Amino acid sequence: MDRLQFEVPVRIAPGPGLPVEEIYGVEQALDFLQDWPARRQGPIYQKAFNACFGATVDVVKT
Repeated sequence: MDRLQFEVPVRIAPGPGLPVEEIYGVEQALDFLQDWPARRQGPIYQKAFNACFGATVDVVKT
């Protein structure tokens, strides 16, 4: 398995009435997070973004 792939997909419901999205790896998660609305980017968003970004540059263990 690619070290940047998740063992189990992460399922995210971006908002009411929107379809659930499945995220299969770090790079896909970063793409998803970069499109996240700025008004909804709080501390949890920042931690997720930092962890994913760090994993792509080997700062964080995956």
